[in-house]
Amino acid sequence: MKHILLLTLSIILGASVLNAQTYKTREGYLTFNPNKDQSHKDYAAASKEATAVLKVETAEVALLVPMKTFHFNNALLEEHFNENYLHTDKIPNASYKGKLIGFTKDMLAKDGTYNISSEGQITLHGVTNSFKSPVKLEVKNKVATFYCDFPIQADKFNIDIPAVVKPKLADQTPISATIKFQLNQ
Repeated sequence: MKHILLLTLSIILGASVLNAQTYKTREGYLTFNPNKDQSHKDYAAASKEATAVLKVETAEVALLVPMKTFHFNNALLEEHFNENYLHTDKIPNASYKGKLIGFTKDMLAKDGTYNISSEGQITLHGVTNSFKSPVKLEVKNKVATFYCDFPIQADKFNIDIPAVVKPKLADQTPISATIKFQLNQ
């Protein structure tokens, strides 16, 4: 009798775990432009290779960005970014783990635009800081797209900027993230 009860409990728990929706993508798009004059793109870069996971039931979200996937218009800048600023051979990834505040699974059920926020921890250059930012969610044609714009301050992540370059850069670097999940409703 104990074995039947355990088997039944295992099946029920297994079914509830299988029923929990988790969405993943490996095509997250992030850009940043640290230029003081945002119309200049001298130091701007983009990555199309961020991995993201969304656990619908708990509104948990995680993002992992291999820092070497950021590409610049200038190969020398890319080399400096990886070797001198972010030391990507030693610290290869940036990550975010947090929750979507104001998010419900019902938002994924029909097309629409929703203003929510995200709170959690961002790790960059081996340093972890608290994070909070507004997020726009757009659901259209079974695709959920999350848009998030937020600033990063290099010194808060122990990123040293040479004195010769510092006057050209903004105090805070604006970062833009666009993460799309294909919904399988």
